[in-house]
Amino acid sequence: MLSEVLSPMLMPWVNGGLAVLAAVSLTPLVQWGARKGGWVAIPEAGKWHDTPTTLLGGVAIVLAGAAVLALGGQAAFPILVWAGAGLLFGAGLVDDLWGLGPVAKLIAQFGSAALALSAGLLFAPSAPVWVSVPLTLIWLLGLPNALNLLDAMDGVAASVTVLAAAFLGGVAGLQGAWALATAAAVLAGATAGFLVFNVPPARIFMGDCGSLVLGYMLAVLGMGVQSSVGTATSVLVPVLILAVPIFDTTFVSITRIRRGESVTNGGTDHTMHRLARLQWSERQVPLLLCGGGILAGGIGLVGQVGPPLLFYTLVLGGVATAVGIGRLLAHRTPPEPIETPRPAPTHTTSVQPVPESKRPAPRRPTTPSR
Repeated sequence: MLSEVLSPMLMPWVNGGLAVLAAVSLTPLVQWGARKGGWVAIPEAGKWHDTPTTLLGGVAIVLAGAAVLALGGQAAFPILVWAGAGLLFGAGLVDDLWGLGPVAKLIAQFGSAALALSAGLLFAPSAPVWVSVPLTLIWLLGLPNALNLLDAMDGVAASVTVLAAAFLGGVAGLQGAWALATAAAVLAGATAGFLVFNVPPARIFMGDCGSLVLGYMLAVLGMGVQSSVGTATSVLVPVLILAVPIFDTTFVSITRIRRGESVTNGGTDHTMHRLARLQWSERQVPLLLCGGGILAGGIGLVGQVGPPLLFYTLVLGGVATAVGIGRLLAHRTPPEPIETPRPAPTHTTSVQPVPESKRPAPRRPTTPSR
């Protein structure tokens, strides 16, 4: 095992690098197998892409991460936590291949949350149980869905995951929790290797088997770094590191409620769609979101190593900035485009892109048309 021959401080770096190499090697194989099996997303109304694109990229991410963690020989979490990830992977894979009803998917998500709770993971562990348990359920159910919704434009969900996992790994390293830092590095590395093939224009999509697992793992990593700091800071550090998916879900929920619409309905009114309507290209949108993630994650690191007064001052400034950006997006861009199509693709294709006005869903459906 690598953990027996390497020092703990080197383990995250080595395993993260191995995860990158594993994902870079596995993703083309998964892409080839998915295309051979006919698991290809065909451009149509409700899908953001404009060329046939293979599915199941999440398989490469999960296999790469699992292989490297098994080689590393360090147990960052109890087996029940990994079982929760496996349950979401299975549910997401079924949904990607054949379609899974919303009730069945919600049951799988509750099951994964129950497994993590049974393993002893709690959000805000210093708070009373009647506070921490509901917060844990919201955290474990909300983040997988938030990341799933971010998987609506090439490279967005993957790049946000890489950045958040890197910050969480950094916090774990500062705490001396090297097994946790290694798990975060492997998550970042495996997703970065997949991202090579997912940047615009994407050659493969991660699908629900990827986004649900990534969101779940970010959630449990966020709970894992909470134990060594005070209650208020403990809650805020992972929230800040995961500010981008949290902001997007909160923004969409508030704006839809104010319009009298269902929060669960589809729509191209997410942060990334509105940025695209403000004439940012599909290559620039992930960079903008990552820029916000870097700023928020930096504040989170201040909470770990800096003076409390500076940390809470930066938190208040970050909240005010997020509110201002939300108001700007809400007032400068309509929830759905009226006449203007989405920005032209960055590559040439014989398939005519579908105007955004005909795209009702906020994320690309992952059930293939065969």
